Amino acid sequence: MNIKTFRPEKYEYTKILSNISDCPSELFYKGTLPNKRIKTVAIVGSRKPTAYGRNIANKIANRLAEVGIVVISGLALGIDSVAHRGALERDGLTIAVLANGLDMVYPAMHRSLAERIISSGGAIISEYPINTKPLPWQFLARNRIISGLADVIVVVEAAKRSGTLSTASHGINQGKEVFAVPGNITSPYSEGCNHLIKMGATPLIDIDEFIKYLVPEVDAKSKQAYLPIGNNDIENFIINKLRDGEVDGDEIFSGLNISISEFNQALTMLEIKGIIKSQGGNRWNLG
Repeated sequence: MNIKTFRPEKYEYTKILSNISDCPSELFYKGTLPNKRIKTVAIVGSRKPTAYGRNIANKIANRLAEVGIVVISGLALGIDSVAHRGALERDGLTIAVLANGLDMVYPAMHRSLAERIISSGGAIISEYPINTKPLPWQFLARNRIISGLADVIVVVEAAKRSGTLSTASHGINQGKEVFAVPGNITSPYSEGCNHLIKMGATPLIDIDEFIKYLVPEVDAKSKQAYLPIGNNDIENFIINKLRDGEVDGDEIFSGLNISISEFNQALTMLEIKGIIKSQGGNRWNLG
């Protein structure tokens, strides 16, 4: 099952959770957590988005991944899954926060998406132990973790009484910047976003400007990425593991469900291409 536990203060990346109300004393995860604080954006929205909402969420996630920003969401139907897939399309890191035990994936149709998140160097997280079924109140509770991990929250589409708005509310209470994508004033799927803007949320009307706000040093008009791209999921997993510096080969291998010969072949190909470099003693870093 390979479910691991951690206390928020253990990782530099998750220390930020210590500032939220009702901070979990322990969390569970599968996959890989960044070993330092990396800029993170939560993308949330309706479970029944319009084509417009899906298109915008995908474009935002694409651009965030291209500049090395982690995309976080809740693996739910609709905007959440679009955000995760949008990040993966550009070989970016994405983290999903679940409202149930990690021995199951809810909704079940997103099992393959969860597996892809993990195999691409990301993680799925939950505050709930195994055998915990997804109950309605747990989805609202987990939203404080989604916003708590994020530097910025983006709401793409939301009805006026959407549970998505609780993520924005948590973010506001946590002192986070909240962006909302404006929508058709006659669409019920845009009422929540338009209301957030009315109440002071920043309208997200230009994705390139949004990226430049997050990462001023990056030319937002370019397709610049911080990491090289491998030829397959195994190579990309290795690259993502090395993004923060030198890592032991055994640690990388432990996160992959492949044979040692496949692993060594991937290392060799990446070294030949100059993407990674051996430091001796089975330790590697980006070349």
